[in-house]
Amino acid sequence: MTTGMDAATHMTQDPGIAALMPPAPEAPPAPRPGWRRLLPVVGGFLGGGMVGAGAAFVGLPLLDALPPTAGYAVLAGFLLSLWPNIVLHEAGHALAGLARGMRAIAFGVGPLRCERGGDDRWRWRNGGGIRGIGGFAALLPHGERGLSRVDQMVFLSGGPLANLLTTAVLAALVTWLPMPAWLAGTMIGVALGAATLGFGNLIPLHVQGWRSDGRGLLDLLRRTPDAALQLQINQLMALSLAGVRPRDWPASTMPADDGAVASAGLRLSARMLRLSRAIDARDADGARADALALTGAFATTPPVFQSAIAITLASHAALLVGDRRLVSAWRQRCEGGLMDLSPYRAWLDAELARLDGDAAAVASHLARAQALLDRIPDAASRLVVGDRLDAVRDASL
Repeated sequence: MTTGMDAATHMTQDPGIAALMPPAPEAPPAPRPGWRRLLPVVGGFLGGGMVGAGAAFVGLPLLDALPPTAGYAVLAGFLLSLWPNIVLHEAGHALAGLARGMRAIAFGVGPLRCERGGDDRWRWRNGGGIRGIGGFAALLPHGERGLSRVDQMVFLSGGPLANLLTTAVLAALVTWLPMPAWLAGTMIGVALGAATLGFGNLIPLHVQGWRSDGRGLLDLLRRTPDAALQLQINQLMALSLAGVRPRDWPASTMPADDGAVASAGLRLSARMLRLSRAIDARDADGARADALALTGAFATTPPVFQSAIAITLASHAALLVGDRRLVSAWRQRCEGGLMDLSPYRAWLDAELARLDGDAAAVASHLARAQALLDRIPDAASRLVVGDRLDAVRDASL
């Protein structure tokens, strides 16, 4: 059994393992150059001006017909419709994706998550808030459906179009139907909220590591390296959904390390996929470069990606490195994220218990991981985690 002191000594003697350790939680990110810090401010002014102009184009003609006291109703409608408009936005993405044959696996609004497991059951949970993410709709290509450039453009357009259609319908109702001033004001407020969300998401921006819908559409129209990488990632996701485990992914489908890709989120996703393939193939030499790169990027990575990176690096530590302290350090970073990662956390807890020689804890964590296995939405990941559970079980006998 490896003790904590043994692991600490081992780490200090092996600089290769030290380089794979996560940064200290209190370590601040490296300061960015002044011009980089100024960009979000300038972008915010420009984006806000564009969204404001769009909202004014919709709202000012409608407000002219209302008495001054209706302004309170407009404000109330705008504020109270924030989350309903986000729900409509994500529903628009979902309907567009389903129309192109994609498979829905998860939806989120604020801290609420609704996720589809491998058993086709939908489960609700509180996933906590994530900075920069108001809502999301996760759909994966299914078979040959949802893989094309047109499929992705339809999917990305669905959210903003749902908001703008809501704006148009409410504006028509206020214009053509007689109604009390308070009701008309409330509907105008809701329409302005929908227009703000619709126009705002069409602005081509990178926010907290994510591309806005407008940025994704622009990349697809221009056929940029970002768009090409997104299509490659989608192809691998379709293979995983179909049950093709990472080690069996064709080499020709694997994304290269392309410095021309502007999206940090896409680059991180590509690295995690390459590392997952190397881990599943037990290719320690092939895994090291991506493991080091992900470790080095972790401190400045947007929070939405950190837990997924931590799971991947903890898997690398457990299966290819075998260092108890390294596994434990990354396991502590595996909380949060968009999707339910509890099956992976339970497996890692079983790995740590095995390294500690605690047979009772191994059995407890294995039972929990087995019970959670059906929450994993794609067949390949369920197969991989199932194999890992069997290996821990065998090693602990």
